[in-house]
Formats: sequence, C-alpha cells, structure tokens
Amino acid sequence: MKLYKNVISVLFFALSVYVLILNVFCTCYTSADRFELNYYSGDIVILNIAAMAFFVAAAAFAGKARISSFIGKHFAVIKAVLLILIAALGAVFVFSCGLGAGVDQLYVQRSVDELRNGSNASYQPLMYMEVHSNQFSFALISYLMSFITGTYNYMAFRLMNVLFLVLLYNELSLIGKRMGLGKTGQILILLTGVFFLPTTLYTLFIYGNLAGVALSALAVRLMIDAFGKKKMIFGFLSCLSMFAACIFKTNYMIFVIGIGIYCFFKAVSSKQFRNLIFVALLAVSLWLSSFIPHAVLKNLTGLPLDNGMSYMSYVAMGLQDNSQNYAGGFNGFNEDSYMAVNGDSKAHTEVSADIARQILESMAEDPAYILNFFTRKQLHQWADPVYKAYWSSQAVPQYNTADWFYHFLRPDLEYPVTVAFSYFQLWAWLGAILFIWLGRKNEHFEETLIMPLIFIGGFIFHTFWEAKSQYVFAFFVILFPVAVLGWREFSKWVPIRDRTPLREKLAVLSKGTISWSFQFTLVAVAVLFVFAEVIGLATLREQFSQDRELYKEYLSTGYRQSWNPLDDGKYRISLDGLTYEFEAINKGDKTRLREISGSRYLTAAITGEGEGTLTWQQESGSPEQTFKLYMTDEGRLIIVYNDEYVYGGGDDVLDVYMVPYGTLDWSQTEDSMTWEVSGIGE
Repeated sequence: MKLYKNVISVLFFALSVYVLILNVFCTCYTSADRFELNYYSGDIVILNIAAMAFFVAAAAFAGKARISSFIGKHFAVIKAVLLILIAALGAVFVFSCGLGAGVDQLYVQRSVDELRNGSNASYQPLMYMEVHSNQFSFALISYLMSFITGTYNYMAFRLMNVLFLVLLYNELSLIGKRMGLGKTGQILILLTGVFFLPTTLYTLFIYGNLAGVALSALAVRLMIDAFGKKKMIFGFLSCLSMFAACIFKTNYMIFVIGIGIYCFFKAVSSKQFRNLIFVALLAVSLWLSSFIPHAVLKNLTGLPLDNGMSYMSYVAMGLQDNSQNYAGGFNGFNEDSYMAVNGDSKAHTEVSADIARQILESMAEDPAYILNFFTRKQLHQWADPVYKAYWSSQAVPQYNTADWFYHFLRPDLEYPVTVAFSYFQLWAWLGAILFIWLGRKNEHFEETLIMPLIFIGGFIFHTFWEAKSQYVFAFFVILFPVAVLGWREFSKWVPIRDRTPLREKLAVLSKGTISWSFQFTLVAVAVLFVFAEVIGLATLREQFSQDRELYKEYLSTGYRQSWNPLDDGKYRISLDGLTYEFEAINKGDKTRLREISGSRYLTAAITGEGEGTLTWQQESGSPEQTFKLYMTDEGRLIIVYNDEYVYGGGDDVLDVYMVPYGTLDWSQTEDSMTWEVSGIGE
C-alpha cells in the first residue's frame, strides 16, 4: 500500500499545483452561443494571490470558531435542510428554463422517437447513431424511459437529474465522512452543492453526465464500505452502481479503473483477498455496459451496428487546433474522417492513428509549440470555473423561458458569476494541495486517495482526448471532500506547527544533507510540471491580453449577434425579391415577428427536410412562431427556425436548408441564406 500512497500523492500534488497555477494566471470564458468561442483572459495575479492569502487566514481563524458544536447538535436537521435546498434549486431551474435540446442531446432523443415509431433511420450506415455508437447506452435508457414518459420528454429527464444531484452531494458528504471528516466538514460539502451553480445547471443537460458522476460517487462510497465494514454486499452493489453509471455515460470507465486499482491494493494490504473478486466484477460491469446496449439495439433495429467512429479519432482530434480558439477541441475531424472511409471502422482507426503520429512527429520538431498547445488545452479544460455549464443551457433552443432565467443566462450576468467561481477554484485546488502536504498521517489517508487517483486518470485521459471543460467537470466535483479535508488539516496544523525560526532551520540544513523526505519529493516532482508550465504560459502572454480585450468587447456588444441581434422594433428584410416587414418582439433568446399592420405572426411551416415556407398566421404561441436570429459580420441577418432550419430565398421562392444544430458556424453560409435588414422609422 506504500507504493499506492506514494505514487498517487506525488502525482496528485504535482498536478494540483499545476492546475492551481493555471487558475492563478488565467480564466477561460466561452461565448454564449452555438459558436462556442473560447477566450483565454489573463487574470490579475495579485488579486488571486490576495484571495488565497484570505482563504489561508480564514482557515486559521476557523480553527478557533465554535460553530462546530452547533452543527454537532443539529447535524441531521441541517443536512436535511441543505439537501432539500439543493433539490429545490434544481427544481426551480428545471421549471423555469423552458429549454429544448440540441446537438447530441436532440439526436439521441430523435433516434428513440424513430424506434418507437418503427423506424431505424438514425441507425442506418453513416447516420448519426451508427456513427456515434458511444451513444447507444444512453439511447437505450431513453428508449426504456419513453414507455413511461413518452418521447422528447425533457422535463422528465431534468427532474430525474435533480434526484441525481441530491444523490451526488449526499454521497460526497458520506465519502467525506469515510475520509475522516466530522459533521462540520460534511456540512461544508453540502454547502458547495447549494452555491456551486454549475452542478445545478447540469440538471438541465440531457446527456447522462450528472447521473453518471452521482452513481460513480455512490460506487466509490460502497467500495470503501466493502473494506471498512468487511461486508462483500457493498462491493457487489458498488460494481452494480458502476455498471449503471457507465450505462448513462461511457466516460465513467475512468472511475471503474480507479476503483479497481484501489480495490486491488486495499485487498492485498488488508489481506481481504476475497475482495479481489471485485476487480474482475468491475471489468465485467464495464464490458456489460457496452455489450448490453449494443445487443438490445441490434435486436430493435435489425441492423448489424458493428461500426461507429474509432476512439482513436478522438485522440487525433485532441491533438489539433480548432476555429473556436481552444486546442484539442471538436473540429469535426472524427466525423469527417469517418465519412471519408465510408464508415469502415478498421480503416478509420488506421487513418486516425496515422494522423496522430504525423501530428506528434511535427510537434516534436517544435518543443515550444508542444508546451503552448498543451497549456492552452489544459487552460480550456481546467481554468473554466463554470465548466461550460452556462453554455450548455445558452446554446440550446429556448421556449417559454422564465424572464428571470433568461436574464440569469445572459453573458453579461454570467461574467461576475464566473469571476466568483474562479476564486472558488483557487480555494478548492489550494485545499487539495494542503491535504497532500499535511494529511499524510490521517488514519483514513488510503481511502481519501481514491478521489485523487480518479482525478489523475481523468487528467491524463483528457490530456490526449477531445478537449472540453464539460468533460472534466466530474473530476473537479469529486475533489470537494478532499479540498474540505485539506483545509481542515491546515486549521488543525496552525496551532501545533513547528515554530522554529527560519534562520535556525536554514542553519541546520546548511550543516547537513538534504533528505529525500516526503515533502521534498512532492516539491521536486511539482517543480518539473511547473517549469514546463511557466514556459507554456510565457508563450501565451500576448494572447492573454488580446483575449481579455476581445471578451470585454464581446460582453459589451458582441454577444448580441446571437442574443436577440434586433432590438424590439419595426424592420424590413429582403432577399432576391422576397420582402417581409414586421415588428420584432424578443422573448428569451428567440424573436417573434408580428406583421406591422395586423395581429398575425410570421410562422414556419416545414413540409419536408430542406422544404418549407414562411406564412402569416394568427397568434398561437407555438414554437413555429419563434425564430433564432443571427447577424453576420457583414450586417446581414440569418433566420433560423428551431435551430435546425435556415431560411433563404431566391427567384421569389422561399428555400429551407437543413443545418444540423451546432454546425452553423462550420457550414458554408451561402448568400441565399442571408437577408438584408433595415429599420423602419415610425
């Protein structure tokens, strides 16, 4: 177990120092639209250092506070109130958001609706589900749920997410208890569930990520109990929970590996050899979470479903830049390269591996670029304080959104929230560092290291995989108990610390030899990471300044290009002989277009894929009467219905173009899709 503890401690300490420094120097922001532009905004470093000094002082003072006795007396009530509050906040978000779904969320639900109606269109070769076979497991869950909730029932999914939100924080608090946290520490973990809004916002995201991390946290706690309480039933339940987590989202295989490593070393060190069976059962649960969805969907669709994009294509894409200004992010390579080989998975693996090899060979010739690239990639993933939780709600269709929630999502109001959570990031990572530095003698140190172990796996995996802060979100949240424990260890250390003057310590050091103590090893390895990091950050100095100004410009005026670019008022739009005059009425991120002299509204009538009309109809309040408008750099207007269909025109005939949601920026927007727009005076 000593090897287990030392390796994880050193790696986690080094990576935590690395991520902390990233957050000291930069905060990453994302544009609030489908374009998902990233801004590396350089921070005011002195303010971040001052914030960390404040956290240190507050923790030192907290050791003298008497709040613990109050929490001890009323722990059960306080915990219940906080869990109810977490659920209530999630429910308020769910009932207020009025959100549709987009991109993968929408396409998975569409495939389910097709299956319920006897169609396997989405599973045909080169169609969405056949290409994205990693979505099979969540599609199966959605299919089974549809017999109870119907199809496209986003509300049901979101209310289910609220339950998983409560489960997540309850499990994190229980894991904190297994790590040695008292009642005050457990309450602090629950408090993060109340105020850390990104987690609550993810209740609106219909993708299985919140369910996956909640079930994974449950699996961690159960496996700890399997050893602590010496009851194998907890181990079996842990494996079952991990199976369920991977059914919701295959990304949680990293938790399977982490729990398996913990299980192996713990079984050997505690001589509970029978528990080694759980290592095998975890592997089986991971395999079943893939095999069962494939087998069931093969039977439902009557198709072989043996292909799908190669996972190697995500690695190759993770080594490339993209037009959204974040290294290693989605640029369409995986899908484009799969289409290029006509859906041959084996050939796709070979092509992707060859591309990855070529990129790495090219990088090897320019070490400075390697550091620049991976620094930008890690900044995007780990220095985004809200982990794209806002963006995941901002970039999907909104219908009947509550006014307060619409304003809550506005980029100019998101900005101060992001800044506030950037300080929370500093608190969390500094707490994690303090735990490794001061908590080694904690009697529950072995159990506590399971979360850092999983984080290390997530960090390494996403260093090479497709980059997005949304994907690493789970690996930050699971560290909340570790951070709280680190600050507790610090507050305990302050009154009993070694008060020998620094001069005497240096004098003793100068007369002897440096010992390879635990702390010295931590620092030595961390310095290697920091050395490379400093060079990488230095290459970004100009971009930090540039992106900060660009983001300020975006907040002041830029975001209006995709958030109601037309103020309420009267306008005329025209394109190749087609002309419409209307009064724009904004609601949420959508606009309704009412005829100037009358009460009818411009209404979309989709007659087929790529076919449709715009007609004037009496008010019905239907989604067909709400449009998403985009303004091009040339000041021309793009009219989008339901974030999928773009209206153009020519020769006095209206045309409708099918543009998959989220790809408008990558599609070639033809002149026939952009309208001239001008205001009409009173």
